[in-house]
Amino acid sequence: MTPSEIASWPWQLWRRQTAAVTRLELRKCRRARRIVAPLLLALLPILIIGAVSIVRIVIGKPTNSVKLDQGYAVFFQTFFLRFLVFFGCAVMFTGVFRGDMLEKTLHYYLLAPVRREVIAAGKFLAALLATATLFSFSAAGSFLLMRLPLGRTGLEKFLLQGPGWHYLAGYVGVTMLACLGYGAVFILFGALFRNPVLPALALFGLESINFLLPGWLKMFSVVFYLQALNPVPLPPSPFALITDSISPLLAVAGLAAFALAVLVLTAWRIRRMEIIYTAD
Repeated sequence: MTPSEIASWPWQLWRRQTAAVTRLELRKCRRARRIVAPLLLALLPILIIGAVSIVRIVIGKPTNSVKLDQGYAVFFQTFFLRFLVFFGCAVMFTGVFRGDMLEKTLHYYLLAPVRREVIAAGKFLAALLATATLFSFSAAGSFLLMRLPLGRTGLEKFLLQGPGWHYLAGYVGVTMLACLGYGAVFILFGALFRNPVLPALALFGLESINFLLPGWLKMFSVVFYLQALNPVPLPPSPFALITDSISPLLAVAGLAAFALAVLVLTAWRIRRMEIIYTAD
């Protein structure tokens, strides 16, 4: 395939169709039940961190900015990313195709004069925008609430004179990349499996024991790339296998390549999908 042949493809038409599918899916997301679980999961960190910060203020517990940074790093990497974002993306992205199958509406898309790859891209972008928005606000809100005991002066000093804005942007960026990586995997699960729950739980187990995996196998794990991007790194587990760390730039490129490869598999699967509603 030559560059001239690629340039002759109707890219502008595909972009317009992808944007139209994305807008339609975003409107459907607001009415679909699958947005409820990600929304509740995104609210959970704000409620937890907010309650803890209020208790610290009420009891007058001394506050150390360094300990707050370390505490939020543990919370973010062990609970927020590996549990909340993981299962929020699982619910949202596995329902992208399975939801239409259960509602018996997917055939309307497949009968339209639109390439199936375009349909898959539009659906993925809509789910990505929804989850990335929810969990980015959740990460930013919980990060700021964690420093509520510092008071207004302490918070302004942390943000304007300290590393606050750098940390905040880093956590939001990692959250968006997590939605990208997990979303790509889960939309594939939704296209491949009639019941994606078991594959999702198996992936959750692998992500949880990522530190025990050999280096070559970690490359197929989303959390492996995210760990290199966290603003406040955690000390390695004493049981972790020693592997070479990767640079942030390589981590972003690796995660993007991983997500792209998975999305190509999804597009390949969608092109061969046959709709048999009676089987569901």
